Amino acid sequence: MKIGLLHYRVGETDGVSLEMEKWKDVLTKMGNEVFLIGGEIGTKNAIKIPSLSYRNEENMILKSWIFEKNEKSEEEILKKLNELKEKIYEELHIIKNFDILIVNNLFSLAHNIPAALAVYEFSKENKIKVIGHHHDFYWERDYYDNINSQKIKNILIKYFPPKEIKHVVINSIARNNLLSKKNIESKIIPNVFDFSTKEWKKDKYNSKIYSELNIDEKHDIVFLQATRIVKRKGIEMAIDVLSKLNDKIHNYNNKETYNKKIINDKSSIYLILPGLNEESEYFEKLIKYANQKKVKLKFCSKICSDKREKNKFSLWDFYAISDFITYPSLLEGFGNQFLEAVFAKKPILIYEYPVYEKDISKINFNIVSLGNNAYIKDSLYTVSEEKYETAAEKILKIIFSENINEISNNNFKLGKKYYSYSRLEKDLRNLIN
Repeated sequence: MKIGLLHYRVGETDGVSLEMEKWKDVLTKMGNEVFLIGGEIGTKNAIKIPSLSYRNEENMILKSWIFEKNEKSEEEILKKLNELKEKIYEELHIIKNFDILIVNNLFSLAHNIPAALAVYEFSKENKIKVIGHHHDFYWERDYYDNINSQKIKNILIKYFPPKEIKHVVINSIARNNLLSKKNIESKIIPNVFDFSTKEWKKDKYNSKIYSELNIDEKHDIVFLQATRIVKRKGIEMAIDVLSKLNDKIHNYNNKETYNKKIINDKSSIYLILPGLNEESEYFEKLIKYANQKKVKLKFCSKICSDKREKNKFSLWDFYAISDFITYPSLLEGFGNQFLEAVFAKKPILIYEYPVYEKDISKINFNIVSLGNNAYIKDSLYTVSEEKYETAAEKILKIIFSENINEISNNNFKLGKKYYSYSRLEKDLRNLIN
């Protein structure tokens, strides 16, 4: 079959783009002809339909009219929406001969309403089967609450998502929400990872990251925050933990870490952030907060790409050169970066976000936890001082542990058992059949 995996964007390091790549790999292995389709495609060999992008200039204007400014009449908004829908409909003719479209988030987030309507109408009129792969829902975000137009509200009720297509969600909370809010049944297919792929290891190429970021490879400790820079990732809580570690690390001078680094008077702790900055106000707050806490941040998205290329490194390279992974996210559809850390065999600090607590924690991964009772203080998330202290002590114990391989290997085995490509292939066969 000819299958298209469609999203606002492909070829980036966000969770949806990464998951689409995995589905493409498995569906291709199953004997299908599979294409990525996006409004933005980065360096990927993919079908580009520019108006699908939520960052498309005309869509950004319409989106602001609907959800932000409320300065346009309902008639003006609907006229603009229909104009864009017709334009996108015409652009979709390039995928007229597809058998199946797997539509990622277009029907669940209202980032680009005309694109969702155009894809719905086009697929229906051209008899293309549609599967909605929903990673997030619009009702989970405050941004979408500010709508004055009743007709736009009705569109969200009817088409986000439409009832008559197949539906896939990535966790049990989403399945229950979709059923209770829309009376729509869905199948859970969790995020997965290719646990059979080549292990990420330090080599001559990715070791250049140390010099690029002015980090001492032999004496400094590197924590990796592999997510995008957005407020719900709770990066400030990683900063709080590192602040505690800064106070304690030199008690370990002349001691050797699990990966043969030697701590001395000049040793520093760094939090490296190769993800995209997608919330500038939050970004500025993080910088200010880290300065207050005397925590060293290294923002390095300019040297991170979806693959190795001239003067750039893949996201996997950053995992390979890191000593510890931080993942203090407040809200995740599932948790790509968690599985990546498990595959990389790196120790992990997490906040127990709802999906982790409900779906993943029962697998009994060995992690350092910040608990599940975060609150906002001075516009940033935090947990109790006791949680930070306990987490810092556990991290130090792990960093200087001789049994790290036992922890990492056991996490890897659990990840492979429950979240591998073989699990995904079985789920996709059932879905498509």
